Amino acid sequence: MKRKGLIIDWRVMVGILTVFLVGSNGYWIWRNGEQMRVTRVIDGDTFVIKTGERVRLIGLDAPETGMCGSEEATKQLSDMVLNKIIKIDRGTRDSWGRRLGVVYTGEINVNLELVKSGWARYDNFSDEKSAEMAAAGQLAEEQKLGMHNCKKDTACGILGNIDESSGKKYYHLPQCPSYSRVKIDGERGEKKFCTEEEAKKAGFILTPDCLR
Repeated sequence: MKRKGLIIDWRVMVGILTVFLVGSNGYWIWRNGEQMRVTRVIDGDTFVIKTGERVRLIGLDAPETGMCGSEEATKQLSDMVLNKIIKIDRGTRDSWGRRLGVVYTGEINVNLELVKSGWARYDNFSDEKSAEMAAAGQLAEEQKLGMHNCKKDTACGILGNIDESSGKKYYHLPQCPSYSRVKIDGERGEKKFCTEEEAKKAGFILTPDCLR
């Protein structure tokens, strides 16, 4: 009997401690994810959490800053996550230390909602494979929603990208097969160029898969 009473007291203590930790820190660890508060949204697929870590939505690409749809994508992501507690599932890290994962606010899949609206494109080359996101992306493209209704901007549209695995600098022209998948991160030294000469002077070379 005494042993049973001790077990009950222990469970009560654990419950009280859990409530205290949740209330004092503003987040708690779940078995399949973790919840944290978003303090800043950088663009349509990247934001910063309270710990200072950057989080990148996996399985999609939003328009780069300055490109058609970038403001709308950033606004939608801000409306969904800024100053809110979020949960990150299947979180991994890229070579720059950013968290990569599927983000939820409550039961809402933020990644999926961005693809549904058309302000982010489903990335079928990502490690995150989702039939639901693929179908949503195809429908958004067919209906020309969001960024899928943007006209291609060829002015200063040469994208300078640094390969994650090799560190090599490549520039991508609008006619390159990989062009629509390229993401530009200014903090890593990636940028847009108006001419190929500018890109070459900055140390970038034409990506091998580009069709001339």
